[in-house]
Amino acid sequence: MHRILLSTFIIDAPSDVHEETARFWAGALDAEVVQPRGGRDYRILEGASDDLRIVVQNVHSDRPGVHFDIHTDDLAAEIERLVGLGAKMVDDSFATHPGQWVIMSDPSGKQFCVVYALNPLRPQADRDAFERKAKQVS
Repeated sequence: MHRILLSTFIIDAPSDVHEETARFWAGALDAEVVQPRGGRDYRILEGASDDLRIVVQNVHSDRPGVHFDIHTDDLAAEIERLVGLGAKMVDDSFATHPGQWVIMSDPSGKQFCVVYALNPLRPQADRDAFERKAKQVS
């Protein structure tokens, strides 16, 4: 058994409109744009939602879109569980980001991330939120 949490909703924005997109969604959601420490490719929309973290991510491509992050305390077990449900690994993300996060796709091809929630490099507030909100899965 391990735990999961649907943690983050990410708005993927191309580099040339990343800041503009963050400002737009902050206004639309009555939120404040916050740049996390060391997170030049991310803008958190603080106050946008009580349940999910809403982030605008610079995707360094011309591919706008959205995706979800599922956080877990056991990355290998969650990957195995999701593959059993029909998900696929995308590219070689497990090899390039071992122990941190992977990119997967659902049966329709929609991509999402699975993130190791207890990584000490993650903000303590994120780890605490996971501990409070995560649910058990098998």
